[in-house]
Amino acid sequence: MDKREMFEDLINKKEYQKALEILLEIEKTEGGNYWLYCNIGWILGRIGNRDEALNYLKKAEGMGEVDENGWLSCEFSWNYSELGDYKLAEYYLKTAKKFGRDDSWMNFVLGWNLGKLEKYEEGLYYLKKSEELGRSDFWLNFEIGFMYENLENFKEAINYYKIAKAYKENDIELYSHLGYCYEKIDELEDAIENFFKAENLGRDDIWLFSQIAWCYDRISKHDLAIIYLLKAKTKGRDDFWLNCELGLNFGKLKNYSKALEFLKKASEIDEDSEGWVESEIGWNLGRLGHHEEAIKYLKISIEKKYHNLTWVKEEIAWNLAKLERYQEAMDIYRETNKENPSEETKKNIEILENILKLK
Repeated sequence: MDKREMFEDLINKKEYQKALEILLEIEKTEGGNYWLYCNIGWILGRIGNRDEALNYLKKAEGMGEVDENGWLSCEFSWNYSELGDYKLAEYYLKTAKKFGRDDSWMNFVLGWNLGKLEKYEEGLYYLKKSEELGRSDFWLNFEIGFMYENLENFKEAINYYKIAKAYKENDIELYSHLGYCYEKIDELEDAIENFFKAENLGRDDIWLFSQIAWCYDRISKHDLAIIYLLKAKTKGRDDFWLNCELGLNFGKLKNYSKALEFLKKASEIDEDSEGWVESEIGWNLGRLGHHEEAIKYLKISIEKKYHNLTWVKEEIAWNLAKLERYQEAMDIYRETNKENPSEETKKNIEILENILKLK
């Protein structure tokens, strides 16, 4: 058996290191050639030595041989992709297509790399072409779903994620993405169900706990929202959003003191919060009977140009009424009723008019 036959036998047995040693010995004794450089590069890639693999592939490229069916270009693309250089991977895959390679694998890998470059429309095109050429497995359907998700076509993303699930049921990332897409189309119970599946499979991180909490908040299950917000906090999240959410949910449960603890912390983290935090602090202070302080925070909210101006003004009016400053309260209600008429505001004006008549 000559050295080439020994090499091929070892490749069939996947004994790559021994096969590499034979090729390096041939290079040392006989010199290099296109076949040799291609195969050394191929083996080095398979054993994870990407940079050295690329060195040998470049030697092969420099020999001036025709890249038959794009094989060499595909090897370049695979190694560059594994190194995270998706731009060069894209270049070599498109070069391989010029040399005539246009199979399902080629289109899948090209689509995947384009996704990494956030070229989702183009990536989807090649993934769908791979599908047309007969590929249908977990990864193809997952990647098509991922492209649709990033193009904000969440319903189509869900359709492909469901197809992917038929190939592989117990995948953490799949359920995480399904949950996210359901959340985006406001199917929150389905979102929570899929997030739970990801959690049960072992996902245990800030992102997942935050998503579950957000869904529970939106369906008014504030006690459960708090449980998952605190899980996220335990994992290390302590930013503006988390403290706002904790404050909001504690407030909804009428635990106003706890709400204020987190809302004030949020205010310290981001002083340029456009007035929302101050409005919530004011609301909670009012429910605790701290009306003067509540008014102070509500006025800060107005100064910061909080978008829900009518609501803030009427909260000030409510606190003024609690302080028995009825005329000031009624003046504000009349102002807001001109801007945004409502039956509730009219009722409050009538109540205050009756109180003032009795004085």
